[in-house]
Amino acid sequence: MFRAAACLHSSKLAVVGHAGRLTYQQLEAEALRLAQELLRLGAREGDRVAVLMANSAEAAVAIWAVLEAGCVLVPLHAAARAEVLYPVLRDAEPRWLIAGGELSAAFPALLSNHPGIAHLLAWSASPDMKTGSDPRVVPWSLAPADASPHAPSISPSQDPASLAALIYTSGTTGEPKGVMLSHANMLAALSAVNAYLNLDSGDVIYSALPLSSSYGLYQLVLGLAVGATVVLDRSFAFPARSLALIAEEKASVFAGVPTMYAWMATTPTLDVYDLSRLRILTSAAAALPFEHARRVRERLPDARLFVMYGQTECKRITYLEPADLERKPGSVGRGMPYQEHAVVDESGVPVAPGDIGELVVRGPHVMQGYWRNAEATAHKLRPIAGSPGPWMHTDDLFRIDEEGYLYFVGRRDDILKIGGHKVSPREIEEVLCQMPEIREAAVVGMPDPLWGQAARAHLVLREGANCDAEAVIRFCKARLRAFMVPKTVVFELDLPKTESGKVKKREFS
Repeated sequence: MFRAAACLHSSKLAVVGHAGRLTYQQLEAEALRLAQELLRLGAREGDRVAVLMANSAEAAVAIWAVLEAGCVLVPLHAAARAEVLYPVLRDAEPRWLIAGGELSAAFPALLSNHPGIAHLLAWSASPDMKTGSDPRVVPWSLAPADASPHAPSISPSQDPASLAALIYTSGTTGEPKGVMLSHANMLAALSAVNAYLNLDSGDVIYSALPLSSSYGLYQLVLGLAVGATVVLDRSFAFPARSLALIAEEKASVFAGVPTMYAWMATTPTLDVYDLSRLRILTSAAAALPFEHARRVRERLPDARLFVMYGQTECKRITYLEPADLERKPGSVGRGMPYQEHAVVDESGVPVAPGDIGELVVRGPHVMQGYWRNAEATAHKLRPIAGSPGPWMHTDDLFRIDEEGYLYFVGRRDDILKIGGHKVSPREIEEVLCQMPEIREAAVVGMPDPLWGQAARAHLVLREGANCDAEAVIRFCKARLRAFMVPKTVVFELDLPKTESGKVKKREFS
């Protein structure tokens, strides 16, 4: 798909990064040149190649090159701490590592702690980058601007059933696991997502999502597959700078997580930026409060907002049509094209509309399993009643209405048990986000001598807002049943999150 897009759009801008831009012709030529270098160094089809790079044009080259060489892509977060990064490297055991030159100080530790790495290809922005004396470190840089754009030929088998990527889960529920995705899995996911988004070569896709996450990686691969321009921002940590970039590049598609939309919904300065070219907004990775979705729609009325739900193990499971946002508040929509899904009880039997059960799914986008983890694979991919399967079990609780619309209740482990009642933290969070002063909310359980467990709210206020715990509790008492009202309110400067934008609630315990 990438080659076809490069053939059709050779002179068109393919990717915009922090320090460079590449046309499709340049991107393809650089990717094939790097793929040739991997093969020259001894890489073989099926070898795992880790890419440890921040969002950039160079990272796009590296990802294309790994796939072009017939190797297995293992995308890693460039800002990950050693205690997060090293367990993934030990599990994946890549033979090859492509890393950004800005990480050169960490190269000796990386190589000494992971002797199985045959070569580290260090992406160098300048020829005098210090790479150390280790012969395994191979400096690499883009060809000079006036070099021939001719792409060398490579012809790996690229069997659609072969492994394309190991994407590691964000680890909100324990040790991260390597999700095995074939080329066919990724193609099925791309096809299903674009069946409703309808992106094309005229689009400019903005993404500050890390390429190590499923959501971030697919912004790049879907954009390249359809011939769009992909703008890779390093982060959304400075929203004003990011919005200026969106305006400057005339982005038509914005991929965001609830944290980003919370800022866009509450900042008084959004109107400063020309965001008139935005036609599609997508939200995934975590639950988007309805109040934030409503406010963003009001502030960007010409853009269509798709609220989505998925998991790394299959990319996407549901999406809500923008026209249904007001009619079905709180819903994450109905199922993806080309899949089957159901909400089942503990016996694997579908529940009645309105009842709560676990969401299960099967289809061509579902993973092959977890890398070297048969036990976790058997738990995740197993039959349901009356259907031998395997079905992918999400471990997430949902309810489904009479029209087939799905509503996320919460992760099974997050459900609170207060005085004999099962309480969804999301239901409380939705109410908290209705307060104009609150930008983000996370609700967890705490021990309580009367109820057994009570709700504790961790809140981030919007810029310039003032609020106290008593006001929050009064607001909740007017809108929630007594046992659901948070007993304790904690104000935070920010909420701890995974690289993909999910709140790490375990850090509040």
